[in-house]
Amino acid sequence: MNARALLRNDIRQMLKDPMLLASVIGPLAVFVFVRYLFRPLSVWVEERYAFDMMSHAEFAAMLLLTVIPLLAGVMTGLLMLDERDENLIAYFAVTPLTRKGYYRYRLLLPSGLACLMSAVYLLFGGIVDVRVEMLYPLLLTSAEAPCIALFLAAFAANKVEGLALSKLCGLLFVGPVLVFFVPGPWQAVGIILPTYWPSESYLQAASGESGLAAVTFGIGAAYHMLLLYIADRAFAKRMD
Repeated sequence: MNARALLRNDIRQMLKDPMLLASVIGPLAVFVFVRYLFRPLSVWVEERYAFDMMSHAEFAAMLLLTVIPLLAGVMTGLLMLDERDENLIAYFAVTPLTRKGYYRYRLLLPSGLACLMSAVYLLFGGIVDVRVEMLYPLLLTSAEAPCIALFLAAFAANKVEGLALSKLCGLLFVGPVLVFFVPGPWQAVGIILPTYWPSESYLQAASGESGLAAVTFGIGAAYHMLLLYIADRAFAKRMD
């Protein structure tokens, strides 16, 4: 067993499991919506209800960006729960893949998927201007996917509990809402949400505060690494 064989097995499982398949199709649906439907919908809403959706395009972009690492992380977390329940992780440990190789693959898979799909979404979605500071939310959201995967694998007893816990991840959508609509001092309640930092760094960059955006990105990156470390330790403890 090696990483390539594990990837082929993941693809087979995704094709068989509608939930896992939806985790892959979901980001594509988000991209199609933003690229081809958001502007026509905005025109229709403005004509019918006198509400300009395009004036909130940056908020919509960051809110929908949250979907991509969430789905990638949930997909990987559910795969890890299946493998843990079937004692496959112990099996992988004695194959050429090794336990360390398995962990590396399982963390890189959601991160790589989130990074790739988020890059396509941000660069070609077409509802916000492309700027170099897009790297901030791109990198931070890529780090969220493995955190979500490890969170599910560490704290869910089985796949059913994993699905239930994945619903808690809906709280991640609060991050962009706080950044764009809540007054400054009250935003402090959102700093514990990992999705707060990508949105805040992007908004600061879009407002011309490049230096502050870089600082926010640095703090957010450190916080994401801390969350990843905590989730990794929790998963390792669960496996012992």
